[in-house]
Amino acid sequence: MKPTFFLAPAFPWRTALRRLLSVLLTAVAALAWVLPGPALLGPACSPLLIVGVLLAESPAGRFLSALTYFGIIGSALPGEVQSFFGSGWMVGIGLWVLSSLILAGPWAWASRGWRVVVVLLIEAVPPIGFLGWASPLSVAGVLFPGLGVVGFALGLAILWTLAVLVRPASTLNALTLSMVASIVISGASVWANAAYTPPEPPAGWLGVNTHVGRETGDVMTEVSRNQQWIDQASAVVRAKAKSKAGAKQRFVVVLPEDVAGTWGPGTAAQVRAAMRPGDVWLVGASVLADRPRWDGRYLDAVVGLGQRGDAVLFASPAPVPGGMWKPWDGEKSYTASRWWEPVQTIAGVRTWAAICYDQGIAWPWLQALAQRPDVVLRVSNFWYEPAGAVAPRVEAATAAAWARLLGASVVTAVNRG
Repeated sequence: MKPTFFLAPAFPWRTALRRLLSVLLTAVAALAWVLPGPALLGPACSPLLIVGVLLAESPAGRFLSALTYFGIIGSALPGEVQSFFGSGWMVGIGLWVLSSLILAGPWAWASRGWRVVVVLLIEAVPPIGFLGWASPLSVAGVLFPGLGVVGFALGLAILWTLAVLVRPASTLNALTLSMVASIVISGASVWANAAYTPPEPPAGWLGVNTHVGRETGDVMTEVSRNQQWIDQASAVVRAKAKSKAGAKQRFVVVLPEDVAGTWGPGTAAQVRAAMRPGDVWLVGASVLADRPRWDGRYLDAVVGLGQRGDAVLFASPAPVPGGMWKPWDGEKSYTASRWWEPVQTIAGVRTWAAICYDQGIAWPWLQALAQRPDVVLRVSNFWYEPAGAVAPRVEAATAAAWARLLGASVVTAVNRG
């Protein structure tokens, strides 16, 4: 009689335990992102993806471990895509399955520390970087706040060290080096956290949360809807101006992503009519791109009024693939051709915007890391927000970790229904 599966010599209990842990650890890491909890819990637990992957003994096992991580994090996509875009469940399911497979694939190759680092970087930059949410790179913000590029390098070093300790290198020197590095880097992390004080936004910078739902497409309805969010923002400004400190203050008013819908001269006139002299309003809107090769395409943008007239100051380098960015669609699609988003000086402050989906992936944050803004605008539009929506949590957690790494203050503006 042949031995049963669990008693077979080829499957000793230690091997079975490693295989179980390789999946369980990545599942725990994923749940830290998607379940309610402290903002930095997901980034802090994300290195468990590396531990789980390296506990697997084969490419197939490593792929399954990574697929568990990305599959759980993306499991809410079908419902959220349907709620936001109304594009049918199959689009959401397809995006969930495809993105999970694409992100899990490279981890099958990640059998050593240096390969782990390569995979992390591959999944942080285009083309895979357009889908690279919940990256373990965000742990750098948890461990090394305020250290910027140096903190990012230390974060990569500690992830490499973790990988070497889980799957030791063949040489004793490499293992010794990784152990010494882990001690030194851990000390640097303790020092960085002890020395870090979260910065406050500059005086007069106001993030305004609105409640006006989505763009309707009807001209007259949009005029009324625009007046609602303009009135909501004006009320916040008036309340601040009544205080002793705000009596002579000039305000920078930050409004949510796409709150104005399709931007045009009429909307601009409505906003200017409500602005106090000297104030600057930063308004999320869909702006028709002005380059011939983007004909008919839109930018998911932030328009500035009051400082230099009306100007598109920021535009998302990565609108939601398959939802907003649809290269195959000639209708109202957004462009991802503007891949680099430069820092702008607004009211004397170096400013950068993380626009909704950009907040959850590493690629836009690497751009910010290279430029070191003083203020990050975190603008989102969650008018749909079904119960238990995961995307807002992943975006908020990722943004919190990266802004912490930058040492930048954050001004948040969110639209809901």
